[in-house]
Amino acid sequence: MSSTTDEPTGPLPRGRHRLSRDEVRSSQYRRLCTAALVAVGELGYAATTVADIVSRAQVARRTFYALFSGKDECFAAAYDFGVETGLRTLQSTIAAAGEMSFPARVRLSFDVWLAALAGEPAAARALYVETLVAGGPLVEHRARVHRMFAAYMIDIARCGVDSGDLTSEPDPQLIDMLLGGIDDRVRACLHERGAEDLPELSSLFTRTALALCAGAHG
Repeated sequence: MSSTTDEPTGPLPRGRHRLSRDEVRSSQYRRLCTAALVAVGELGYAATTVADIVSRAQVARRTFYALFSGKDECFAAAYDFGVETGLRTLQSTIAAAGEMSFPARVRLSFDVWLAALAGEPAAARALYVETLVAGGPLVEHRARVHRMFAAYMIDIARCGVDSGDLTSEPDPQLIDMLLGGIDDRVRACLHERGAEDLPELSSLFTRTALALCAGAHG
């Protein structure tokens, strides 16, 4: 999601510039990933073409094919890019907040993530809805991201154990169920109400996470 990174995603400056080859390639990669999320979110995965992506990224088609073999590979990379960028922002925000209770840390995590999704409605739809439409090319990517978020939740729980808010870490299977429920509720909100209402889910997600963690070994 472009709003979750401070790195530039706009066109490169015209004429001479001091960017290295690697910096140019990185900029083009980020722009194409961002454009793929937007295009897929707006048009749907099946309808999106390479032309839709390169026009939004403002790069040449040959540049696209120098980085990706086709739409499937580009969207898979865009999915990873969007989630990983958002997760880095989430982690840095939590770290900058300093010491806080386990419940407050959980609530802030959901607040930050859902606000980021609400700020990028097309990307939110691409990440949570169109990845299912894409099917095969995204299966392993979605599984890896699920594991990443599970690890993040376990890390927060460990902080809760260290602070005395929790007596022990929650069962990983309960975390797995929590994340599945979160994905389902996010998709339902996108379908039924729209991305702008996603932040309203933060309270529900927080209550559910706290209940699972508190009762994990009860």
